Amino acid sequence: MIDQDLLFAFDVQGYLHLRRALTPTEVATYTTWSNEIQATDLQALNVDNPAGVTHQLNRPVSRPLDADARFAHFLNHPVVEPWLQTLLGLAHRHIDNDLYYTYPGYTGGHWHRGVRAHPTGHVVDGKFICPMVKVFYCLTDVGPDEGEFVVIPGSHKAQFKLAYNERVDLPAQHIFNDVTAGDIIIFNEALLHNGRPNPSPKTRKTIIVNFGRHDAGVWQGYQPLAQTLAAVTPRQREILSNTTGFWAEPDLTC
Repeated sequence: MIDQDLLFAFDVQGYLHLRRALTPTEVATYTTWSNEIQATDLQALNVDNPAGVTHQLNRPVSRPLDADARFAHFLNHPVVEPWLQTLLGLAHRHIDNDLYYTYPGYTGGHWHRGVRAHPTGHVVDGKFICPMVKVFYCLTDVGPDEGEFVVIPGSHKAQFKLAYNERVDLPAQHIFNDVTAGDIIIFNEALLHNGRPNPSPKTRKTIIVNFGRHDAGVWQGYQPLAQTLAAVTPRQREILSNTTGFWAEPDLTC
């Protein structure tokens, strides 16, 4: 069951911070998995599509699902899947996936959004029509000045433009500086978001999976391997089996 208070919050804010959604045992297990694939030979992993590497993040490993099929667990984690079905529809699809580390000394990213803002926040006739929703599975505590994730709540509805390319801070931003290992962050990719500088000696570790609606194509360089599709569950295979080609933002005129 979806908590209606949280659904209201997602509609208004464009994100949810689900605290301690993963158990300590899960965090320990997923950390072990992540440690085991850090040394993945990226060239060998991408031998099927070497040009795709230019579209990947690889900090340290993109396509962890292909590096280790156990990571397919994050396609339909029981805490997350009900939200994906509500926000994207029952037939939602995978777009991309990354094991993402924010290393000490990281100077910060740039403000961006994955899809255009929508006047209704991607809600039409009482239902979500989000083209893209991203999920962060947080494996480390994150406090102030530790490379925090940051969003502009409500910017999935924003209709005014602001020059923000060279700015670290923006009006009305929310900084995730109170994250505990095991938290899950779900957000509408129309939100303006960024990663802050990390002057600390600590590495922020996150498993990221990006999802779209039934008509979503995969992001270039993230097409699942045949052996991955053979190794996962039928439900996970369905989520990975995009019927559309590479990702293109749908035309949502309503």
